[in-house]
Amino acid sequence: MDARPLVSVVLPTRDRLPVFRSCLESLLRQTYRPLEIIVVDDGSTDQTPAFLNRFVSPDPLVCVRVFRHSNAMGANPSRNHGIRESSGVVVAFLDDDCIAEPTWIERLLKHFADERVGAVTGLVVDPPPCNLFDLAHKGTHRVYGKVQATRMVAGNMCVRRDLLNRHMLDEDRAGVPKDVTVSGRGDEEGLYLAMRAAGHEIRVAHDAVVLHDHHYTASTYFHRALRGGVSTARLGYKYYLPPRVELVPLFLAWVTLPLVAWNVWLGLVPAAFATLSLAAILYNELFRKAKTVWETFITLPLVIAFFHARMIGYVGEHIRLRTRKHGLQRIRLPRANPPPSANRT
Repeated sequence: MDARPLVSVVLPTRDRLPVFRSCLESLLRQTYRPLEIIVVDDGSTDQTPAFLNRFVSPDPLVCVRVFRHSNAMGANPSRNHGIRESSGVVVAFLDDDCIAEPTWIERLLKHFADERVGAVTGLVVDPPPCNLFDLAHKGTHRVYGKVQATRMVAGNMCVRRDLLNRHMLDEDRAGVPKDVTVSGRGDEEGLYLAMRAAGHEIRVAHDAVVLHDHHYTASTYFHRALRGGVSTARLGYKYYLPPRVELVPLFLAWVTLPLVAWNVWLGLVPAAFATLSLAAILYNELFRKAKTVWETFITLPLVIAFFHARMIGYVGEHIRLRTRKHGLQRIRLPRANPPPSANRT
C-alpha cells in the first residue's frame, strides 16, 4: 500500500446527536491523515441536521462530507451510500455510538501492508455496566482469534474499497423489514461470508479499539433479541447456512416437552436438548464473551430469556420466509472457508 493513502470513514447516524457528536470528535482526533469522513444522516428528526449544517472541519487534511436521506432507510443502505461516495483506498466503518481511540485508523491500516488482506476488524469494548442488562450484553462484539478474524464487526472494521465495490453490504436482510431504527445485528456477516468465499484474508486488530457508548434497558435488550433472531434467520436463508447451534437445541427442548405426557421417561429427551442449549450458552458467555464466572452466574437468567426471545424471532422468521412471498434472493457461496461463528448475543 502506498504511503499515507486517503482513508474514508463511513459514519451513518440517526437521531443520536449527543453520542454522535462525541463519535465525530473522536475521528477528528485521529493521528492518521489524510482522512475523509462521510456522514450519512439517515433521516434524523432531532437536531442532527442543524448541527451538520453548521459543522466545519477544523483540519484541512480532514474532509467531512455529509449526505442525507429524507426518509430512514436503515443501517446498511446508509453504509452502502457512504461506500459509493467514498474516495479512499480503504473504507473504515464506525457506528455513531462508538468512540474511537486516537490511533484507531493507524492500527487498522497497518495490516493492509500485506496485499492478501482484504479487511480488518478491531476491538469493541463496552462501557462500565449500569445495570444487569448492560452486564448481560457485555462481550457481545468481542472478536476472538490471534490473527485471522472469525467474524467482522460493522462498528469497527476497515475494507479495501475495490472489494467493497464487488461485495456490498446486504440491504435485504441487514435488519428487519419496516424496522429501520435498529440494525438487527449481523449487518456485516453477509460481507464476511462473501469475502471469505472469494478467498480474501480477514484479520483482527486487537489494538484498534473503539468504545461502544451504549446502555440497555429491558425494552432495548429484548428488542435486540427478537430483531437479531429475525436477522439471523434471514442471513441463514439467504446464504444456505446450517441452523444455529445455540438456538436449535432450545427449540427442540420445547418441541419435545409434550412427550412427558406419554411417558415420564421420555422427559429425558427435552432434558437432553435443554442441557445442550445451556452448555452452548455457558460456553458462549465464558469463552466467547469472556465473562467471569460471577458475571455469568448473575446474568444467566437474563441471557436465557434473551435466547428465548431470539429463538422466537428466528423460528418465526423461518416460517415466514418459507410460507410467504418475500423477494429475498438466495446465494449459494463456495464453502472453502467455514461460516462465521457469531454465537454471541
